[in-house]
Amino acid sequence: MKKFLGANYEKIAVGMSLLCLGIFALLSLLGDDRRETKSFRGQNGVTLSQELKTITLESKTPHGLMPGELVIIDGAEPDFFNGNFTAETILLPEEYTEVLLLLSGGKTISGKLKQSGTKELNREWRLATGFLSVRTEEGDQDVRIAELEQLWGSTMLTIATENDNEEESEGDFALVTYQKRGGVAEKSEPASGGKWIETSSPKEGEPSYDLFTPPVLYVVNGRLETSLPEEAKPEISPEEFGLRLVVFEKVPYRFRIRSWIGETPYLEDLRHEFPVGTGRYVRNRLQVKVPYKENRNYKPGAPSLLPTNDDDPDKMIIVNAFAVQQVRDPKTGGIRSVGRAMVKDFRLPVKPFEINSFMKETHAGQHRIAVESTSKDNSGEKFTFEQNATGTTFRLAMREYRILEIDLVKSRVHLEKQALAPPELQREWLALLLDDK
Repeated sequence: MKKFLGANYEKIAVGMSLLCLGIFALLSLLGDDRRETKSFRGQNGVTLSQELKTITLESKTPHGLMPGELVIIDGAEPDFFNGNFTAETILLPEEYTEVLLLLSGGKTISGKLKQSGTKELNREWRLATGFLSVRTEEGDQDVRIAELEQLWGSTMLTIATENDNEEESEGDFALVTYQKRGGVAEKSEPASGGKWIETSSPKEGEPSYDLFTPPVLYVVNGRLETSLPEEAKPEISPEEFGLRLVVFEKVPYRFRIRSWIGETPYLEDLRHEFPVGTGRYVRNRLQVKVPYKENRNYKPGAPSLLPTNDDDPDKMIIVNAFAVQQVRDPKTGGIRSVGRAMVKDFRLPVKPFEINSFMKETHAGQHRIAVESTSKDNSGEKFTFEQNATGTTFRLAMREYRILEIDLVKSRVHLEKQALAPPELQREWLALLLDDK
């Protein structure tokens, strides 16, 4: 036995090597035969025609194939259409057709094909010297044809065949194409010194299949698709905004003039009635050009304003000027004295304004605004604010709202709501209903 092995060692080694290679090749072929194909009527998605040893394949949607890539046709009639073929040329789409270009550097460009120096690309396109002009949102871009890796937009390609028939396909057939994945190839070199190619994940909207991995193509409503459409999920109706505007009214100014002594006015404070129930109000004697602040320790009957200085951040009001004039009363026709004061209120974003003893009420741009919940569980719940509340956040009926804008001219409010079902931001202008005015 030893002598036999020694004499035939080389032959045995070669025979074992060939046997292993044969088994490996057989397993590889069986392992790669994983193409799941979908049959469809040729006229619904792809049509085939042949003339002078050239098959023309035309699809209703862009095929994304490039010259040199493999196409397998099975089940077509007549039978000579069937077999493994290589794409020879692709016809460039017409001008102003939407296209998507993948360049050799990994960059993608999408837009409308404006013009090109050629009508088709063949298997030598990487040696071409021409350009494609694409109109994008950023402007016109010129792309060298030699830099193309993939072009989506063409709907027609040609295939070379040995048959010399002139026919069109009329039967059902399955179509399998082998395309490169739309990712960016990166070279890697491990410590061992070997090199391989790693391909990044394709970008959203690009093909997810790799080289030699056949996709399954479906015809959906007459269009070629690489996947079946998902079932439509029931849409969740957005929840109601949940508020209505119930009050938008002017607020009378807090102070008014009813008396004076010499050139010093007395301002009544409408927030402090004294004695209570008499309709009389606390009077404050204000020196001209002296700022006053609110008396935080107010007691019934005491002044509600106290003198301060210009540097006091709590200063509230100042009478810049005061005068007494004799005017004719429009009701009686007689002559009467009228006290006129030019007032600056430091809390209000308005210019100095006049109040006089003729006025029953003075308006200084102040408003009272109220919104009310329309939720069934919290109906009638209110939130009240003033004209300077822009940016304020409040909670009502278990939801959070923010005041974006207050329109004093049109008496309306712009609000933002954080909805929960579905979670989203809602914005709405609220105005008074006719019944509320």
